[in-house]
Amino acid sequence: MFYVDENKMARFELSYEFPLAVHETYLKDKPRGFNDWHWHEEIQFSYVLEGEMITSCMGSEFRLGAGDGIFINSNCSHMSRPTGAQSARFMSLNIQPSLLTLFRGSVVEQKYFMPYSNDPRMQVVSFSHEMADQKVVLAEILRLFEMIREKDFAYELDAYGQLLRVWKYLLILAETQHTPQVRLEREEAHAMLRHIHEHFAENLTIDDISRAVHLSKGECSRLFQTAYGTSIIAYLIDYRVSQSIQLLIGTNLSASEIAIRCGFNSPSYFTKVFREKIGVTPLQYRKEMRRE
Repeated sequence: MFYVDENKMARFELSYEFPLAVHETYLKDKPRGFNDWHWHEEIQFSYVLEGEMITSCMGSEFRLGAGDGIFINSNCSHMSRPTGAQSARFMSLNIQPSLLTLFRGSVVEQKYFMPYSNDPRMQVVSFSHEMADQKVVLAEILRLFEMIREKDFAYELDAYGQLLRVWKYLLILAETQHTPQVRLEREEAHAMLRHIHEHFAENLTIDDISRAVHLSKGECSRLFQTAYGTSIIAYLIDYRVSQSIQLLIGTNLSASEIAIRCGFNSPSYFTKVFREKIGVTPLQYRKEMRRE
């Protein structure tokens, strides 16, 4: 239903005629047990079905349990991980933003979409089932999920009306509740991300990245930490490990060759980092995955 490209952009298979879709994620099924950093053009509503997880987005962390939900706006990088040994399972609804605008220049676009698309209050919003007003929104989101999955007669009409209803609730929450302000520095952060993805196999440093995006090292580090909730170096290492996993599963390259291709300065360092992150050596991981 979707894949994540080399720039960590999630690309969903949405129909042109009705561009929204529901998919389910079980974190234990992910190669590393969590949903790694990614972003997408679609806006997204997620609802936790079981377990507990932490979603990181825009420099903040949101702890979500069963019955809780979260809204993530277009182009906001985020990741989700379980809080403990027990994994978490959640449903996500991904919506092409144009579906909410009616048509270019419409009063819906000009009054109820464009002013909010870049509003700091609307970049990421969490919903707790323990809060009465938020519980109402969660019930409406869950009803929308059900309509799309059941696909009854004329479900598109019902789902579209329900989507607008959910969007209205979201706007009301933004207007009436205090929501932490987040900085809108996504373009600079995305530029750093792109540079890492294009040059991760090289001996990449923060100096290299700062020169590429024309910012100071300190500003680069601050912006990256704010946008992704982690340091540049920590992300670079995680990305190299994620790329090595693809080569371990999809090729017969030796661990030494994979280490070089993924930017690790020695096979021993690659093995050390991989074991720390994944819990087994690279070759043990390959063996386990092929056996499964």
